[in-house]
Amino acid sequence: MLKKSVPPFVAQMREMAELFVAEQPELDRMESDLSRLLAQFYIKTADYSLDRWEEDFGLAADPELTVQQRRARVLAKLNSRPPATVRRLENLVRQTMGEENVWIEEHPEDYSFTIYVQEEKLSDLLGIADQAMHDTRPAHLNYHFVEQLIRDAQLQTYAGGYGSMIRMEDVAVDMSRMDSPVYMAGYGQIIKYFREEVEMA
Repeated sequence: MLKKSVPPFVAQMREMAELFVAEQPELDRMESDLSRLLAQFYIKTADYSLDRWEEDFGLAADPELTVQQRRARVLAKLNSRPPATVRRLENLVRQTMGEENVWIEEHPEDYSFTIYVQEEKLSDLLGIADQAMHDTRPAHLNYHFVEQLIRDAQLQTYAGGYGSMIRMEDVAVDMSRMDSPVYMAGYGQIIKYFREEVEMA
């Protein structure tokens, strides 16, 4: 703030106070414009410069894609370079989808590998990561994606007596620690929580 950049006795002058009122909005706008301009130098924060990024990486413009999907395409192209080691392929998916929990399980006997992506919700970037993987992986190896959805569920538990409710409380269930189905049963009802896996062949 401009007022804080001068000594207190100057800031208290009526003329200076009026200058601050007039100039501060312009300085704020300029700072915002500079911050936005700086963001254009990085793929993960670029918005209006994405056309230039796509052109630089030889990607055809697709107006139907969201800004996030366009960024993912550029990141995929940037990270799709040889040699195609396990570590590089994992990093390709991490950068493209923005997920940290990514690992590859190799199946040498089948000439294939499985890419696991652990996330809280299904991503609309999986198709872009799949295309990038198809273009980058060694041509003789097959692969498929498995998205693991880890849910933190919230439920209410009730304890009741005949004709009246005695107790009600919220219970947080951390689904990330459950590897097998868990059943919670009450009188006349069963609640099932499970780890969801979605495979993309």
